[in-house]
Amino acid sequence: MKIKTKIFLFISVLCLTHSCTKKDFEGPLIETLYADFELIESLSITNKNPNFSDNEQVGFHCSFNKPVEWKISIMGTSTNATRFITGFSSVIDSNNIFWNGGPSQIPFFSEEKCVVELTFENEIDTLRDTINIISAKNYENGIWVEGFENGFPVDGLVHYNSDGGGMTFSLANDDALLGNNYYKMGGRVNWDWALGAIDLPLNISDATQNPEELYLNIGILSDLQDLHTGQFINILISEETVVPFNDNTNNNASDIFESNMEVYKMKIPVDWEGWQLKSFRYSDFEPVSANDPNINFNMNPSDIRAIRISCQACPSSSGNPVCPENFGKDVRTDIDHIIFTVNSSLLDQ
Repeated sequence: MKIKTKIFLFISVLCLTHSCTKKDFEGPLIETLYADFELIESLSITNKNPNFSDNEQVGFHCSFNKPVEWKISIMGTSTNATRFITGFSSVIDSNNIFWNGGPSQIPFFSEEKCVVELTFENEIDTLRDTINIISAKNYENGIWVEGFENGFPVDGLVHYNSDGGGMTFSLANDDALLGNNYYKMGGRVNWDWALGAIDLPLNISDATQNPEELYLNIGILSDLQDLHTGQFINILISEETVVPFNDNTNNNASDIFESNMEVYKMKIPVDWEGWQLKSFRYSDFEPVSANDPNINFNMNPSDIRAIRISCQACPSSSGNPVCPENFGKDVRTDIDHIIFTVNSSLLDQ
């Protein structure tokens, strides 16, 4: 019996020893990681004259002797628009690394020559090439909400408190994000946080996406000159199914954004210079009345019925000096090009 026990223990030790010996290595060898950087294949571009309006893409290919942090920079020579693509690998594969014509942030690219640079972290090597955009990308591939090109929507509602003075709740065509028109939404706040809002009915009942796949994109214009601190936009999206959009002729605001309804919110502080295009996943919107047990918050894009975009800011009147530094300053939160996109933001489409 003792002999059998010793044999069993010996076999167990052999098994443990064998199981602890790794023959396969995961990841690059240490020798490779610390080797001098070498270029195996230089930068190549699959399409140097893209027609982005026809959904063409530009692919990039390059390979090196070891994985490194790399960065592709694309810069428009006329618009100064930029796009940055980054990664960590030993190969840049044109099947996976490509550009569809959008910038990382506005301004947008136009029909122009672009300079391309490929750089590597902690390496002096820089690879350069050029791309000539034949036709610029358009930004209407999605579930359209509003761009104000045909005026203010006939079914939309505008409501604001004119007591503040200098209210700009109206169309303008001097500095649109895209197209010709945009909507100015601002003024001077001296009583409370809310200046006003626009309400737009929506019907996207054929949307099949889940909330994680749907993005709301909106252009917002501000300026740093005489900036009103504490200004922001509130976006409310209603999935109310019973109450009509506007059943109160004495009130120029929709009736489906009440606190006892299924309404979701997103707050956007506005504190930058010029236009920015903001994108938000619908699933990141929060319930307005999350603790109300009588509301069934079952977020479903096909149930969306309306959107409210409201302009708000910190009060600055002499009688209500919550933000005295803003006394005499105007709020500016102008908007343009409101569109839902699927699977990614508008700039990544």
